[in-house]
Amino acid sequence: METEDYRPDTNLNEPARHTLWLSMWIVIFAIAFAWVESSVVVYLREIYYEGSFCFPIVTVWEDGKLIVDNLMRIELGREIATIIVLVAVGWAAGKNAWQKFCLFMIAFGVWDIFYYIWLWVMVSWPESLMTWDLLFFVPLPWVGPVITPVLIALAMTAAGSLIIFYQEKGCVILWRWYDWVIESSCGLLMIVAFCWDWKNIMRVPDGVLHDGIPNPFAWWLYLPAYLFSVAYFVLRFKQVVCAKRKSP
Repeated sequence: METEDYRPDTNLNEPARHTLWLSMWIVIFAIAFAWVESSVVVYLREIYYEGSFCFPIVTVWEDGKLIVDNLMRIELGREIATIIVLVAVGWAAGKNAWQKFCLFMIAFGVWDIFYYIWLWVMVSWPESLMTWDLLFFVPLPWVGPVITPVLIALAMTAAGSLIIFYQEKGCVILWRWYDWVIESSCGLLMIVAFCWDWKNIMRVPDGVLHDGIPNPFAWWLYLPAYLFSVAYFVLRFKQVVCAKRKSP
């Protein structure tokens, strides 16, 4: 990450104030959208699990094939549509590629955090940050303690906010291709950690007895990837801040 062409004035100008208000509306949207998502999940739990958030999840296999009913297909579509909505909001609101991406990160992060806040308000769940949750179902079930997606959401929100703030103060941020590769690789490793136990969660009839109860989470894979991604971003961002302080 490199910087150039800084403005000497650190006060936010009118376009920057507009971006600040725009970001606030993105946050408001994400909070409201999280209520919608939480409500849908409460309804689905009533339909599938009689209101329970416990494992195992309901799966039906016949002749080695997973039976996918119409409601499950609709749910898969809803999960994909949710991500599309968050991407579309960031894309429509941002005035350049960086802003579009960062506003998406802020929208996603705030939405994910308030998803759990609203669930706790509605049905007093999760009981703790270590409570297991089915996070996503595309293409495999993503499972992990609640704290794991919350940590990612916090990092996304903070990173998006910092980039937008300093960009509005005049920083030109150049994120190199290998920066994208490193951060994306860390993200992929975290996804693998969520999906690591998928055969057990789905109770795949592969000759092994699966009870569908989550095994110990793959912290050995998640934590190094998460900590490295955060540390790498902080290091690169610190270079931007230091460069700005040294600029005339």
